[in-house]
Amino acid sequence: MKLIHCSDIHLGASMRTHLSDSKAQKRQDELLATFSHMVDYAINNGVSGVIIAGDLLDTDECNLKTRNFLIDTIKNASGIQFYYLCGNHDENSILLRGEELPTNLNVFGNGWTTFKIEDISITGVTLGTNNFEIYRSLALEPKAFNIVVLHGADIHGRSTDEPDTVNLDLLKNRNIDYLALGHLHTFREGRLDSRGVYAYSGCLEGRGFDECGQKGFILLDISNKTLNAEFIPFSRRMLHEIDVDITGLRTTRDIIERAKNQLNPISPNDLVRINLIGTYTIDTEKHLELISSTLETKYFYFQIRDKSRLALDLSKYFDDVSIAGEFVRQVRRSGLPPETQERVITLGLKALTGEEVKL
Repeated sequence: MKLIHCSDIHLGASMRTHLSDSKAQKRQDELLATFSHMVDYAINNGVSGVIIAGDLLDTDECNLKTRNFLIDTIKNASGIQFYYLCGNHDENSILLRGEELPTNLNVFGNGWTTFKIEDISITGVTLGTNNFEIYRSLALEPKAFNIVVLHGADIHGRSTDEPDTVNLDLLKNRNIDYLALGHLHTFREGRLDSRGVYAYSGCLEGRGFDECGQKGFILLDISNKTLNAEFIPFSRRMLHEIDVDITGLRTTRDIIERAKNQLNPISPNDLVRINLIGTYTIDTEKHLELISSTLETKYFYFQIRDKSRLALDLSKYFDDVSIAGEFVRQVRRSGLPPETQERVITLGLKALTGEEVKL
């Protein structure tokens, strides 16, 4: 039997942290489309069930378009059972209110709920703030293939009552074969105990630069109580954060060419942030707006951040009887933060040599 484990889809997220209104709306629609395509994948690949381990929606509320699209997508996949656990973002999900729910949508509640699909048991619960009794009361049939669904960050040996956490230590030796987790937005897997494993599927689509890399879902193939789990990359777009070392470069064109070389494998459909790192000298040309203008049209979204540092021996200015020397000494005594001092000194020394500077 094949099952899909997904989570943290966050439908309805604003997506406006970096994007314009039009591109944010496009990304909102793409999140819906990716979920729909995953369901198509399930239909076309003989998948019997889809486990959603929390945060299907970004908030308890969502617009009518999103709710109707979700309901219709689930209804139209009538041959597939959906197992939905609310997460910390959608714990009072609007998806579960109003009209009668599709018959193939199974919802976990505030107490352990088990759904059976052939010889597999899928058990889940929405964790709260008093979880000791929940962990203690978990009772699974030893001879069954047991999947447990929870939402929270994994912890070891700490309080059972911390919000949005799953205590792995209290789930060991409980006849779990596969622990399907949500909450973390990056794929991660590990061994729970001698019998079972756990995994975070991560999100289907990255939304910010803290969610770089491949995103997708986990395909579970269970045969004769033997599990084969495979991460399936599935996102329409990826986010990339790339460090570009400008040490030794002298011109803006040099920086652009080095950035291009590092960005060459990246799809133009993706979202890209580059960080300029390393050191530069007072003579280095480094025009950020020009770099951004040259590269931003090549990608769905592009951002540049300057983290490079001035490689300048200021000690030679400390006793220098000159305007430049006095300027450096005054800035050093100013009490400004070191990064601000560096920028002021760089711009000031360039101005003293007659170079045009932009603040």
